[in-house]
Amino acid sequence: MDKVELNKEIEKLKVSLEAHEEQVKDLQHDLKTAKQRLEDVDKPKLTNKQFDALHRVIETSVENFNFNEADCYNVELSIDYDNKVELSHIEFESHADLYEQITHDVEKLFGVADEAEDTVSE
Repeated sequence: MDKVELNKEIEKLKVSLEAHEEQVKDLQHDLKTAKQRLEDVDKPKLTNKQFDALHRVIETSVENFNFNEADCYNVELSIDYDNKVELSHIEFESHADLYEQITHDVEKLFGVADEAEDTVSE
């Protein structure tokens, strides 16, 4: 092979490689989608109306939580070089209360089935 033929062969291989790279990307995307569908197959299904209601109740629950109480936070103060007191660290510690409020509000929205009832309907 001469130089021209080798350059043509290189270009042909580059084009082939690029085409295969796209195929690999498509296959990887298809694989990821199939894995997600496999994970989702046994999850309980909600209608759009139920999902919207769930979304609203969680949003309302978070909005109604009082984040302004000082007892909800763990704070660390420090003194800077100008002898000014500054807040150096703040951490929200009432996540359990927020969780309880959300859980309570969601339980009011939906009825909770016993597992025995679940297995009978399947």
